[in-house]
Amino acid sequence: MKLRLLRYFTVVAEEKSFVKAAVRLRVEATPLSRAIRDLEHDVGVDLLARSKGRVSLTPAGQAFRESCLRLLALYDEARKHAHSVANGSRERLRIGVADQLAQPNLMRLLAMCREEEPATGIGLLWMTAGDLLAAIDHDLIDAGITVDGDVMSSFIKEPVWSERPVAAIPRHHPLLSLERVSMADVLRYPLVLCHPEQCAGGYKLFLKSLYISGLPPPIVAEYVPGHESMMMLVAAGYGIGFALETQAATYNYPDIIIRPVTDELATARTFIVTNKARDSHELQRFIERAKRIGGPAEPEGDDAASVEN
Repeated sequence: MKLRLLRYFTVVAEEKSFVKAAVRLRVEATPLSRAIRDLEHDVGVDLLARSKGRVSLTPAGQAFRESCLRLLALYDEARKHAHSVANGSRERLRIGVADQLAQPNLMRLLAMCREEEPATGIGLLWMTAGDLLAAIDHDLIDAGITVDGDVMSSFIKEPVWSERPVAAIPRHHPLLSLERVSMADVLRYPLVLCHPEQCAGGYKLFLKSLYISGLPPPIVAEYVPGHESMMMLVAAGYGIGFALETQAATYNYPDIIIRPVTDELATARTFIVTNKARDSHELQRFIERAKRIGGPAEPEGDDAASVEN
């Protein structure tokens, strides 16, 4: 019962609307509102501020949400671990994935792990880059995969593969008269960009590319939580998007044309992030396989085109 209320609360907090949350949870809005009132009564503080059909988190609600996400992730992982052991796995790695990464490289890595070390189960948890670091710090996951290179000194980040961004352009767009586009060309039109918090890695990558090009701020049509939703809106004609090469290949919409960008853009490095205190042979083998997928590592250096600078 408590877990159900916690899940209800996290969805309401994300949707900022009882009506939208009720649709997503497949319950009625009025009983959902009562359930959250019961939860607030149980906790002893107001978690949500309600105003004209919309809700927002109170400071106490924000703190409670962060704890809820950790508790729910821990419970889900415990269930998965139990199933994994029942199915014959001896060990289980808990891997957090930020920025909604769904790259072919990640799929190849998971397939390689299943082939070479089938007795070690791998559980994936999808989260934001900020939640990923907190999850590592609280031992809710063993490692995280992210394109956000800005991590704190208490973590170890290891680059495993890299790629360049490309422009995703709607079919019939004027820019399709060009075989290659520049950042200046693209910034003449509205953009669909990664959300600064929900997809921090992609957003920071775009900002660094903008800084390198020395161009003014863009016209933003929509912010999206990840590459999949970005490609969907680009295909619908909302604007131009920036995607990773492998993401563009994964979400191959017929109404999107991919164009290389002529500017010297920030290179998107994918990192595996771990805690310095974490020492696991299974995890080390996982990281080594990721490096094999990516090939020879590029020097990290202090160049302006590096996403982690």
